[in-house]
Amino acid sequence: MNEFNTRKHSLEQQVDEMEATLLHLKAQLKEENEREQHAAIDRLEEYLDDLNNKNANLQAFWKTLRSEIADLFSGDSANSK
Repeated sequence: MNEFNTRKHSLEQQVDEMEATLLHLKAQLKEENEREQHAAIDRLEEYLDDLNNKNANLQAFWKTLRSEIADLFSGDSANSK
């Protein structure tokens, strides 16, 4: 019976060690997932900044284009009189 108790105690210790290791690995996995999420958010912010910059450039282009076309047509009207 003593051998049985020793074996049981040994198995319980192994289970405790495995559970502690599992908790540690889960904590590491959680940290890694959080790092990946932060990196993804940073990349998204960079993408949105680029998109906003391109949008501002496009708006400036259209404003200039409208102005030049308006000047072109207003100049044609003045030349035809």
